[in-house]
Parts: sequence; structure tokens; C-alpha cells
Amino acid sequence: MTFLQASKVLVKVDNIVYAEKAFVINQVMKHVLVSKLSETETIKLLTLVHKYVQNELALSFKNNNLIVEFFDEEEKTVDDVLASSL
Repeated sequence: MTFLQASKVLVKVDNIVYAEKAFVINQVMKHVLVSKLSETETIKLLTLVHKYVQNELALSFKNNNLIVEFFDEEEKTVDDVLASSL
């Protein structure tokens, strides 16, 4: 929760908390916990989560597969290797 608040993923307006990205982040973190990922794969996933929080890319799940959508074509070339290696 502290990470989400510090990253401004959680926004409280009056008595309502908006946490649009929190659900995707939670799903990724659950995947990390139940999967037998190597340290390198875990770091790659956490790097993607960080970029997601920074609005550099979009993450979603489809049929239990992580879908990565890049916003910047130049970054796509660099990050595509990261995403496709998972």
C-alpha cells in the first residue's frame, strides 16, 4: 500500500479511493509469488510494473497471459526484448 500511495497509483478524493492500476499490479505480484520465476525474470516483471506505474506502458492480462502495450515506439524496441523474454 505504501508503494502504491508513494507512486500516486492510489488517489483519495473525499472518502473515495481510486486505484485503477492497483488491480493489475496485484495480479502481477500474485503471479510472481506463485510462479517459480528466476531472479532475472522477477526483476524483469518488476521493471515492467515500474514502467506501468510511470505511464510508460500498459499492462493487462488476457487468458492468464501478461499483455504489454508500449506507448513510445523507441522504448518499444528496448522494452520489447524485456517483455518477450518472460
